[in-house]
Amino acid sequence: MDPFIINLSGEVKHSITIDPTAWIFDHRKFNLDEYFLGFHDNKKDVSQENNAGPRRFQTNQIRTKKEASIEGSYGIILEPFIENAEPLPSADRLIAITSDDKEVSAPLADGKAWIACFSSSEGKALKEDGPIHIYFPDGSNRHSPITNVVKLRVD
Repeated sequence: MDPFIINLSGEVKHSITIDPTAWIFDHRKFNLDEYFLGFHDNKKDVSQENNAGPRRFQTNQIRTKKEASIEGSYGIILEPFIENAEPLPSADRLIAITSDDKEVSAPLADGKAWIACFSSSEGKALKEDGPIHIYFPDGSNRHSPITNVVKLRVD
């Protein structure tokens, strides 16, 4: 199996396979440094900002923005992926499983708000300790995220 693929399974209607390397093109992504520095009021503001249509700029400004969007440490909220898997009514926990089989668990509602970091500060895939890192939305584990996450399970 591809080392950059994440499986989301468990008590869900649809098990899904996620390729975090494709998230760099996802409009829902956001810069983690800005997020944790307080440039957000809540996750809806981040989502609304990312859903805004592109403005018209000169070509050089567009190119600069595209280059900037590839550089930086980016994350995405897990909720839409969990919702797409359609958790069963009995499901009440989300578990992140690391490459060494360590499990980190949270109530499903809290787990939906987890942030999956998928790129390093250079904008590259997390090859050495990825494919994703999990951050809590309150930033409490900002300096020690859950690393080497290879699977998500809904229980």
